[in-house]
Amino acid sequence: MSFTQNQHFPASLKDQPILIVPGLRNSDEQHWQSLWEAQLPNSKRIQVDDWSTADLDKWKAGIRAELDKLDKPAVIIAHSFGTLASASIAAEFPTKIAALFLVAPADPDKFRIAQRLPQRPLQVPATIIASSNDPWLTEGKAAYWALQWGTDFLRLNNVGHINSESNLGFWPEGIQLLQKLLRSAKKTITTTNRLPRAA
Repeated sequence: MSFTQNQHFPASLKDQPILIVPGLRNSDEQHWQSLWEAQLPNSKRIQVDDWSTADLDKWKAGIRAELDKLDKPAVIIAHSFGTLASASIAAEFPTKIAALFLVAPADPDKFRIAQRLPQRPLQVPATIIASSNDPWLTEGKAAYWALQWGTDFLRLNNVGHINSESNLGFWPEGIQLLQKLLRSAKKTITTTNRLPRAA
């Protein structure tokens, strides 16, 4: 299905670079990230050598490698461990990112990387989506990181880790939430907002 036929996504994404940043073990074909990627013509999934080992530096390197190929800021759509790496990159390279859609963050304390994550508000529009019964992060901790990073925060009711096991399919509610984020980032996401070329 071409983008012009697809009524799911906002028109603002037609020419917008999008990075898909999965969590541990990547996102399988039934995951909403994979379903979205298949419908977004300018989306690109980051590459990580070993998806089964949580390595913040490798995830960050995967994101940076894709961002460096672009001539305008990207919207990052991240899940689980990928949200932690995405927030870290946003803190380091805010001009490369138009918006952050951070879904079901993993608990950084489980990976002993909390002190390596940003400790102040991010300088890009961002939203954290959490679940009331996520086994990977309590809603209290999700709210804590939303406060730390200065992001919007939404708690969904009983949808687990917001992954394939949650049986969300294409997750139309998520698209609506993404659209809300993009509206708040409208001034950032323009075809004329191009990154300066490296000297």
